[in-house]
Amino acid sequence: MGKSKLQIPKICVYCGNTFLAKTVKTRYCSRKCAWSASNAMRKERRKQKALDKIKATGKEYITITEALEIFTTSRNTIHRLILSNKIRYLKMSAKRVFVYVKDLESLFPIKAKLSVKNANKPSNIFDMAPDHCYTIGEISKRFNVSEKSVYTHIRQYSIPIRQFGNFVYVPRKEIDNLYNNKKTRK
Repeated sequence: MGKSKLQIPKICVYCGNTFLAKTVKTRYCSRKCAWSASNAMRKERRKQKALDKIKATGKEYITITEALEIFTTSRNTIHRLILSNKIRYLKMSAKRVFVYVKDLESLFPIKAKLSVKNANKPSNIFDMAPDHCYTIGEISKRFNVSEKSVYTHIRQYSIPIRQFGNFVYVPRKEIDNLYNNKKTRK
């Protein structure tokens, strides 16, 4: 199997740097960014799981130590919020302080469901007139990709196609979005 000829300019989802991707699926510029993003998602899921567990027990107040495990903050910040009356608390003794969970949630929100980006995709109505479409041959010449790769990407990303006579037409807007309209050959 040969090397990919694709060089799609993309922006790394994690660090924001631009890079040349060799596949359409590539989201990260390096293994380090991919690992860091994966690690961050695992931490967020763990925090969300701990918060859900507390909510399931019906607790409205938690200890400061529990709050530190769930929310990304420091002990000093929580004490400062308590002193400025920005969060509700219960003081049982000098060392035993409980803070209100919903106040902490509003101040330090946890990113919910990081991996569900494509779940609520709006349905699109495509203009399949030949004026607003590319043929498969045009796509392969314009973006320097084999026709097999074009068909693979079309199936993979559920891009609609329409056949008129001997030609298969694909919406220009979708193909330009797929290949970022950067690597064009004139």
